[in-house]
Amino acid sequence: MNRLVYGRFGSRKGLLLFFYHWLIALVGGYSKFAAVSPKSDQRLVFVCSGNICRSPLAEVYARSLGKEAASCGLHCGDEFPADPRARAFARHQGLSLEDHKTVNVKDFAFRETDLIVVMEPDHIKSFQQKVGSKCQLVLAGSYCKNPFPYIHDPFNTCEEFFSRCEQRVMEAVRGLCA
Repeated sequence: MNRLVYGRFGSRKGLLLFFYHWLIALVGGYSKFAAVSPKSDQRLVFVCSGNICRSPLAEVYARSLGKEAASCGLHCGDEFPADPRARAFARHQGLSLEDHKTVNVKDFAFRETDLIVVMEPDHIKSFQQKVGSKCQLVLAGSYCKNPFPYIHDPFNTCEEFFSRCEQRVMEAVRGLCA
């Protein structure tokens, strides 16, 4: 049972958050932040908690697909490298996170035209409190084949879930850039 929980949801908390956000999505609670087609010249700014796992991978993958992209974190310091597992995962995908350095949202230069792509519904409120509510926000998971609003933070999770999460991030970016 523990292997199923940790391999599929990352943690017990991840399991609870999965079902919590699934229920809210089921009743349309996140429809305002669901898949919006970005304009062809619109910069995609990927936002997660630490800017070391999910958002940097999304940034480099979107760039590899020809999009202008950037990333930052809500709860991080500046100038830290990407997580070693994220760097290894990216390398395996033919991408590189070797030059990535974290940037906190408070230190990031947003543009009015940016499309802000967050990984979790809780990031919406946190982003709006720290940056403001003028930016257009969407949930990354809403671009997946089976849309879901919550992509759990893989930091401090097992290898199986870490890989699953990063694959989901890439699926979301593919859907966003399609």
